[in-house]
Amino acid sequence: MAERPGGRHLRPAVAGAVALALLGACTRASAPPPTSLVPLVPPQAFPVPTAATTTTVVRSSMPDEPLLAALPDGECVFAPLPPDAAEITFVAGERLMASTPDGSTVSCVAEIRREQRGTVQWAPDGSRALLAAATVLDADGTRGSGFDTGSPRVRWELPDGAGLISPSSSGNSLVRREATSASSRTELTFLERTWAAAPHPFGWGTVVAAGRARDGQRGIFAGPEPDQPPRLLLNLVDPEETITELAVDAAGDTVYFVTDNGAQFRVHQLAVATLTLGQLEVAQAPVSALTGGAAWRSVAWRVGLCNSITQVRYRDDRTGRALTVGPGTPLEGLALSPVGWLDSGRLVVAARTLGCDGPADVWVWDLLNGSATLLVKSVEFPAVRVRGEPAGPLAVDPTAVPAQL
Repeated sequence: MAERPGGRHLRPAVAGAVALALLGACTRASAPPPTSLVPLVPPQAFPVPTAATTTTVVRSSMPDEPLLAALPDGECVFAPLPPDAAEITFVAGERLMASTPDGSTVSCVAEIRREQRGTVQWAPDGSRALLAAATVLDADGTRGSGFDTGSPRVRWELPDGAGLISPSSSGNSLVRREATSASSRTELTFLERTWAAAPHPFGWGTVVAAGRARDGQRGIFAGPEPDQPPRLLLNLVDPEETITELAVDAAGDTVYFVTDNGAQFRVHQLAVATLTLGQLEVAQAPVSALTGGAAWRSVAWRVGLCNSITQVRYRDDRTGRALTVGPGTPLEGLALSPVGWLDSGRLVVAARTLGCDGPADVWVWDLLNGSATLLVKSVEFPAVRVRGEPAGPLAVDPTAVPAQL
């Protein structure tokens, strides 16, 4: 932010002006000016006005200059997410805090107990949070979710967060539970084994899942349709290949997924309408933390072992290629993990000296101008709280042939 001028800046200027006036008076007394009308500076030497450029370069903040240098001690109140707003939340001590991305407003959302400490996931409308997979937090307080603490595969149902879905730990079933009642359990199973599952953003119970069907076919499927077999989207024909993670784009028309064949990890994108397969990443190091956003065409992932320096990569919608977060900024050389998307142009990342867990510094990476802004240092379980965008139904061209991998 530019420093506003104060009175102390005006005094030297005034003094300078007086000195120049006195000097000019002395000059006139000792040497009269010439009477020639020829200008001292030829007109062609004056600068010609030009249109100002519209490009803005944003300077990255430095690691020791967080926007939030201190956190408030006020009462914790669970407030609804304002319309068209975005928040970054994190755990500091025993308090779940929420901040605007620019750090201008920060408050305490709730006090949390030790058993509730863990990954925070916000419902797609921002009305509820899932703490450590086992606790639901909203304006009515906290209650059990019905899922095990720390389960990594629990996801909010889209588009309104009315329920939670997850494969069982064995993969033999796919389960849904009401967000308001853990005892309300519904069986969604449509595969023999479910490795990963993601709700489709259009809603109406549509789920995209990776696994093995009852006929032995492996791949990515859409379901469940009453009295109908699951729709095959991708046929996994390579017996060495497994699908480890899966996400559906907020537009509902693209599926992103990670594969591992024992020698390399790959990130793919599958166009739902045509079942056309594309590849975004090939890496020998593990690929994990596939992170979709509430805005269309937003996906990021982590590359690297968690005992090393990890990178965050993302799909650049301008080029369709994968790019790296943080080159030329203070993020370069740190171990990064994706947290979530504020919108299609801003990705929140957690930065550590090494590894994937524990306290982290929270940064906002701007894809458009390549800037990195440090929000807060040494906090835990950062998350993004935003509202999702509307999406169309899962629509596959009847003539499309399932992709093969």
